[in-house]
Amino acid sequence: MAEINAMELLKKIKSGELPGIYYIYGRDVMTVEETTRAILKKYLGKNWRENVNKIDGKNIDISSLLDIMEISPMFAEYNAIVINDLNAEELSADKINQLTDALNTLPEYTVVIFNITGFDVKNGKKYITGKNKKLADCISKKGLVCECGLKTMTAVVKSITDKAQKYGCSISRTTAQKLAEYCLMDSMQINNELEKLCSYRENQEIRPEDVDRLVSGQIETDSFKLARAVTSLNAGQAFVLLDDLLDKRNEPVAVLSAISMAFLDLYRARAAMTVNKRPNDIISDFNYKGREFAVNNAYRDCRKISLENIRKCICILRDTDRKLKQSPVSQKIILEKALTEMIIAARR
Repeated sequence: MAEINAMELLKKIKSGELPGIYYIYGRDVMTVEETTRAILKKYLGKNWRENVNKIDGKNIDISSLLDIMEISPMFAEYNAIVINDLNAEELSADKINQLTDALNTLPEYTVVIFNITGFDVKNGKKYITGKNKKLADCISKKGLVCECGLKTMTAVVKSITDKAQKYGCSISRTTAQKLAEYCLMDSMQINNELEKLCSYRENQEIRPEDVDRLVSGQIETDSFKLARAVTSLNAGQAFVLLDDLLDKRNEPVAVLSAISMAFLDLYRARAAMTVNKRPNDIISDFNYKGREFAVNNAYRDCRKISLENIRKCICILRDTDRKLKQSPVSQKIILEKALTEMIIAARR
C-alpha cells in the first residue's frame, strides 16, 4: 500500500491534486487535524466549518453514511464528509464491503476524509493490518493514505521557536527541546503548553525554569525524571516526583510500569556503552523512532550508575510489581519502599 507523509500531502493540496478520498492517521494527532482542515479549506473555502458533515466513526451507521455520500451539495461546490475514528475492525465483513463498494463509485462532488485521532490503526505493529488495511488499501487506489508520524526533534524545536515568536515571546533552542521532551513530542500538548508559557511570560523570554514550573509532564516524562533523580542519588527529588505521579491519580501499577520503562532505557544505554555501541544503534534495534531523545538522555544519565546497579534496580521493580498485585499493604508504601531500595542500590 503506497503512503505519503503530511508534507507530501500538503504539497499535493497546494498544487491542486485533489483525489476526493483521504485516509489520515498517525501519532502526531495535531498534524492529522491540521491536514484535515487544510483539505477542507481547499475544497470548501474559508466557510468550510459551515458546510462539512462530521460523523463519529465510533457510532457509525453505514447505511446512513452511504446515503449522505450520494447527497448533492446545495450551498457549496462539494459534499464534504469527515469520518473521525472509524475502526474497521469493529465492522462486519458485509459492512466493510458496502463501504468499499461505495468509495469505489463515489460521486465527483463528494469528498470523504477518514481521520484517525483516537486509536492506533497499526496496533503497535509496523504496518496497518486486518480490516483497517482493507479500507486503507481501497482508499489508496482512488485517493490518498497519509501517515502523520512524529516530527524530528529539529523540526519540533523550530516549530516551537517560530510559534513563540508569533505569540510575542522568545525561547532558546535548549528550552524548546526541554518543552518537546516534557510533552513526549506530542504536537497538540506542545502547542497547548506553549500558549500557557507565552501568556505567563507576556512578550519576554521563556526560561527553562518556566518549563519546569508550569508544564504538566506526562507520566512517562515524570518517570524519566524520577529515574534520573535515582541515578543522581537525589532522594528528595525522587520522592517528590513519586508523590506528584500518585497525586495526579495515576494508578500505582501504571506508575511502576512507566518507571520500569525508564530504567530499561538506562539499562539498554549502559549495556550498549560497554560494547562501544552508539545511540543510533539502540534507536534502530529497539524501534525508538520518534523517541530518539529518550535514548540520548539515557546515554547521558547512565554514566552515573553501573550496569550491575541498574540491573539491581530493575530486579527491585520486578519484585515490586508482584507485591503491588498481591500484597494488602498500602500501594504507596510499597512504591516508597521500592524507591528507597533503588536509591540504596544506586549508591552502592
